[in-house]
Amino acid sequence: MTTPRTLLSLLLGATFIAAACSSAGSGAGNATEAPPAAPEGELWRTIELVDARTGESFTIDSLKGKVIGIEPMAIWCSNCRTQQGEASAALDRLASDDIVFISVDVDPNERPDELAQYSERFGFDWRFVVATPEVARSLAEAFGDQVLSPPSTPFILIDKDGAVVDQHFGIRGADELVDLLTPQLS
Repeated sequence: MTTPRTLLSLLLGATFIAAACSSAGSGAGNATEAPPAAPEGELWRTIELVDARTGESFTIDSLKGKVIGIEPMAIWCSNCRTQQGEASAALDRLASDDIVFISVDVDPNERPDELAQYSERFGFDWRFVVATPEVARSLAEAFGDQVLSPPSTPFILIDKDGAVVDQHFGIRGADELVDLLTPQLS
């Protein structure tokens, strides 16, 4: 007579064997192997993003040579909207083509069309992207879980060489943003 414990052991054993067999052939000899992975926590630089306003595809790495401000946000976040107003004022004052500002929507429930409507409604004319789960995970690996909390108003500044030169939480006024961005432009 077979006991429930024996059945459970057999079921678990079969599950482990099936899992091992399904991953055994996933390596050598596959003509469509993926390129080497980016270093852990750095995928956010190389994953293709799509601007919700224009449909343009780009990567953070493709923007090297520009000063890049990244603001994780969500449509429902009033702190984000306040920060975006300050960023808009700073960008207007600086009026530089060497600055790229990107608002990255980290709410998995928000869609690109909603994000495009949001940016239009408030007159924000920079890039807005919806983070895929992979982008969100990579941002959290690189900058900590708080970067996925829009009300903490995270901000990441990348210099023209692609180095992260500032990470900040909390609303920064237009004057403070101008002071932060100006030295990066020279």
